[in-house]
Amino acid sequence: MSKKSKELLDNLSKIIEKPKSRFEGKAIIPHTNKMYKSVIDSYDFPKSYNNGPWIKDAEDGEVDYWVAYDRMYGGGGATQERLIQKDGTEYQGKIYKKRRLIKSALDGSNFYQQVKVTADGRWFDNGGMPIEAPTKVEEEEEKETIGFVHRELTDEEKAEQAKWKADEEQKMLSKLK
Repeated sequence: MSKKSKELLDNLSKIIEKPKSRFEGKAIIPHTNKMYKSVIDSYDFPKSYNNGPWIKDAEDGEVDYWVAYDRMYGGGGATQERLIQKDGTEYQGKIYKKRRLIKSALDGSNFYQQVKVTADGRWFDNGGMPIEAPTKVEEEEEKETIGFVHRELTDEEKAEQAKWKADEEQKMLSKLK
């Protein structure tokens, strides 16, 4: 390919490129997507987030460090679930619902907890917090839709329906004559 042709093709790709919106700002990491070192032991946080980068935060004379993490928001009602990633952008992929069996720490009984997983393999609990990938999960059970119950007709009801259809057919044929 000649130099001139290559230059024309490069310029063509610039023409069809969408210009950035002047209203689109840079992604902001919400405060709820920050885990501080001073409280990280209070939650069973996935080890992949412990690697940092830890960012220094000095508020009110206290020094602490935080790391950004992915967090799930929304769900239920008319709102849709969305995942704000650790870089502040919104995840555009598919989010799947699953459930896992958990043993209660209070009384030892078992219950199901709803968990979510992204197409790229990140797991979240029912509070939207990231979790390690569970070892045993089940697909979320689809709820039955509300509708009419269709019961099987008895032989007597079937005979009655057949008689009624035959009578209606006779009436229609008599009108044709």
